[in-house]
Amino acid sequence: MTTKDYERFFDPYDYMDTYYDDPKKDRFSLGRIEQFWSKIGGYNLKVLEYGGGPIISRLVTAAPHAREIIFADYCKANRQAVQAWIDKDSKAFDWRDTFDFIVGELEGKGTDEVAKREDELRQKIRAIVPCDIKSDNILEIPASLGDKYGPPYDVVATSLCLEAVVESEQEYKDTVAKLAKLVKPGGYLMMYAVISQTFYMVGSKKFSSFCLTKEMVEESMKDTGAKIMHIDMATSSGIKLDYMADTQDEMFIYGRL
Repeated sequence: MTTKDYERFFDPYDYMDTYYDDPKKDRFSLGRIEQFWSKIGGYNLKVLEYGGGPIISRLVTAAPHAREIIFADYCKANRQAVQAWIDKDSKAFDWRDTFDFIVGELEGKGTDEVAKREDELRQKIRAIVPCDIKSDNILEIPASLGDKYGPPYDVVATSLCLEAVVESEQEYKDTVAKLAKLVKPGGYLMMYAVISQTFYMVGSKKFSSFCLTKEMVEESMKDTGAKIMHIDMATSSGIKLDYMADTQDEMFIYGRL
């Protein structure tokens, strides 16, 4: 299965049911992202979630800091899944356990804050747009939206996206450089990646993944001119079944441009 098959074969609901049914499976990334927003502080920020898939969980802690969030993904089905959650569609994926975990356990706030955060995130995601890291125009802001939601951004975040589409180390470095160009001076590029993974399963479909190393990710960030502010590694805490994915480690990194 190649990257070109995502539009045809990737099922967002199979993906979420497999990997996001329990937020504790995603403890490492959710915890590090919460720490990121706590450390950088700031409010009224313009945020881009690039290649977000159908996943909104990594934006839960961003919501209080953001003025507006632009959500971008390649697959139409993923964009529709996010829109379904925003619209409170009865068929949308239920993220309530994830909000409980992040807002209650990671942020240490009360249950009344959970519902408020859900509403806040729905309101802060102002645009859901197509993107294609392999295209010359990597971010497609429809003309109907004007320039308001286009670059540059205070924060550009990407998780589990680039390794799913690149096919070489040089292409990976080039894609990181492309994302860095979307960040305004003084802004942040934040990345969450899986290390030494070559495949993962979604339902019965097998998707390839470029085998990243820690050094490759770190060098790519440095090559953008960003000052690396934080790096963290963890042995994969997600699904450990070999037939689902062969992930070895997880990596979280962010730098300031």
